Amino acid sequence: MRWSTLRLILVWVGIFMTSTIAVTLQSVRMGADPEGISELTPVEAERPSALSFESELTAKFLVGAHAWAPTAGSAFLLNAQQLRDGNTTERLAYALLVGRLESWQAGVDAANAVEIDRTTKRGAQEALLKEDVVGALETLAASNGDSASISLETRERMEEHLGFLGRVDTVEGVREASRALAVVLAAGTWYVCIFLAGAVALLVLLYRMAVGTKKPAFEPIAEGQKAIVLGETFALWLGFFLLCTVIAATLPIALNMASPDAVGENGSLVLSLAAMYASLLALAWPSVRGLSWRETRELIGLHKGAGVLREVSAGVVCYITAVPILLFGLIVYFLLSLVAQLIRGDQPPPSHPAVEMLSSAGPMGVVLLYLLASVTAPIVEEIAFRGLLFSHLRGVVAPRIRFVSFAVAALVSSFIFAVIHPQGVLFVPALGGLAVGFCLAREIRGSLIAPMVAHGINNAVTLTLAVSLFG
Repeated sequence: MRWSTLRLILVWVGIFMTSTIAVTLQSVRMGADPEGISELTPVEAERPSALSFESELTAKFLVGAHAWAPTAGSAFLLNAQQLRDGNTTERLAYALLVGRLESWQAGVDAANAVEIDRTTKRGAQEALLKEDVVGALETLAASNGDSASISLETRERMEEHLGFLGRVDTVEGVREASRALAVVLAAGTWYVCIFLAGAVALLVLLYRMAVGTKKPAFEPIAEGQKAIVLGETFALWLGFFLLCTVIAATLPIALNMASPDAVGENGSLVLSLAAMYASLLALAWPSVRGLSWRETRELIGLHKGAGVLREVSAGVVCYITAVPILLFGLIVYFLLSLVAQLIRGDQPPPSHPAVEMLSSAGPMGVVLLYLLASVTAPIVEEIAFRGLLFSHLRGVVAPRIRFVSFAVAALVSSFIFAVIHPQGVLFVPALGGLAVGFCLAREIRGSLIAPMVAHGINNAVTLTLAVSLFG
């Protein structure tokens, strides 16, 4: 066996093993500790579970829709099965939703039907929450929905555990729900328009490439040894990235255990930013293998291409053309979710830690989240996936047959990109579809600027939607 072949095998063994570890850690996080109880202090673990972001959003949409169609309350409740069949907190939230959409007395009946094990410390706290919910609903039923009749203390306790549903009886709560629904409708309009524009742009681009009026700027690596070096560098980056991410996640817990509040409110976000940039230390490896930094930058696309402004403009077009591919991936995701639901029952919706952090983030936390999601992640991930990995695959897989080489490089690099993200395995087709769009920009433009810009726009739009829904 030739030494170059052995090196290539070792590269992909390393990539496979590291990716498997990343997926396993995500599975443990999502499956073994779905409510995050292991991260709570003993006192917090005895308290009622907090209402999930997804459940609160569901309630907002239903209340917002009810505000626009007041006579369809009972029909809207059919879409609240997750709350109705959930844990104690969710069932009490469902009772408040029944009160808002159907009648306050119906809400009282639903709350009284919630059974609680009072023998545990958590059960005792849940019983107190149930008393607050039942008392508030009875007050609303007796006063014909007068929110002012509920005491401030009761209101604060309900909002602490039930979030939006703790104020669902108020005018402000209904307005908040209506705003959330309006945001979703605006987002839907945005994506429909972008999809239509993207589909046209994508068809025009593919036609121009087919007839030869548009020539891709990307050139596969001529020397196989250099392509292998880029593969080695990606494998090292993936290992560094996983190690830095684990350290950034566990260090705040360890420091806070040694000294409470040792890591401030935004300390975890700062560590996450530092971890992503630290992973780029792997870019020193090509120089160890004899490549100059200038040569490495050219190979992975870290150059200005046709000019920074033109590449940034191309990045906007790249985002638009990536949305139809993303939509195709989302359709595959929904089909897989239906199959998984038939086999394993209800599945948790895809979620990202950055979105979950928004529920408790202050102004500086939101700024750091935007910096992490819309600047740092696009830079680091595009260097790694569309720079190192895509270039490596284009150089070792049929480099002279452009379509075959591009297809393999795009699909394999996009799959690995998607599978190591924390949204779950079922969401791989959606993220992978988006990544294929970024690969197309890398192939057409040669420079990484366009896929970086497209990646940043996508993350910024997603985060802005989440911020708007949180109000």
